[in-house]
Amino acid sequence: MNYKYFAVICTIWMLCSCTKMDHEYAPYLKDGEIIYVGAPYNLESHPGRERVELQFTQSKDPNIIKYLIYWNNKNKKLEVAADKSSTIQKVMISNLPEQDYTFEIVALDKDGNSSTPASALISGQALGNNYEQQLFTRSVTLTNSKNGMALDFVSVDTTCKFTVVTYRNGAGQALQKKFVNRDALKDTLADINPLAASVDLRTAYVPVKGIDTFYAQKTESMNLAAGRYLCTGTLVDYTNAAITGAYPWNVTLRQTGAKVLELYDEDYTKDVLHWIKNNGGNSNYGSFGVIFNLDDNYKVVSVVNKNGQPSSNGRSGELDPSGINRFDPATKVLKVKYWMNENGTHRTLFDEVMTMK
Repeated sequence: MNYKYFAVICTIWMLCSCTKMDHEYAPYLKDGEIIYVGAPYNLESHPGRERVELQFTQSKDPNIIKYLIYWNNKNKKLEVAADKSSTIQKVMISNLPEQDYTFEIVALDKDGNSSTPASALISGQALGNNYEQQLFTRSVTLTNSKNGMALDFVSVDTTCKFTVVTYRNGAGQALQKKFVNRDALKDTLADINPLAASVDLRTAYVPVKGIDTFYAQKTESMNLAAGRYLCTGTLVDYTNAAITGAYPWNVTLRQTGAKVLELYDEDYTKDVLHWIKNNGGNSNYGSFGVIFNLDDNYKVVSVVNKNGQPSSNGRSGELDPSGINRFDPATKVLKVKYWMNENGTHRTLFDEVMTMK
């Protein structure tokens, strides 16, 4: 082989190759070598009330002296000094209208070199009145009881921090009780005014990774006659003498409307059905569930069948006006007299006294 000729060929190839590479990288080197400093990482955004807290881990690059934070398509920016005392840095961006944002964090060193563009992007959300107005107070069922107002709270997630119940005692003083347990729970306001029919609720929420607390407020009302009772009385079935009343009977008057209560059987059917005895055995009137309608003075103004007036088997409810037919808020006793009609005629007469537990 002619080694001299081979060396010439190699030299020509190398010169051509270098010329080609220089041409490809020339646009990037025309202003000199570009130096990028270490970008922040492990970015987090923490929502707040018209503000967002950004958190990130700083690069170990010792020459970084500050950060520029951009948002609104870089129309807004904030400059902060690098915190040399910690690897984790937090930055608060305040006075933000309520909306979603995209933030870009750029590190700068003492020579003005920056981190790689778009290498540290994070979404964030500033919250405000719109968010707060969508919150609900913790769901609770209010019922009356012999010992005071009974509260039955549902369970809530970890964003719910507490609920404050505000009420008044018999002397008119405003009192508060705070509930922080997030599990379903029951409690009784024993010192509430016996005639109080409402409480004020205020539930506090902190969003996931949030830095501020938001509140939902509501006045929750109840019908004073809603509660658990021991029912006694008489039942006369004019078509079947073997059917008698199943008294004493544990029942609940469940509120389904501001002045509407349904009679729930706690002992036998576990439903809105009337428990009876037939030849001494447990039974109930099929398709007959009692609904009481009351006025503002707790007078029972009508009795209807939950399953229809009439139901598919021809049964309906009717108030007997000869009864007392009223709930007494002072004694917490309901006395009511009513009929179960069948195919338009009176079949069974109920004369009942319900004493609240």
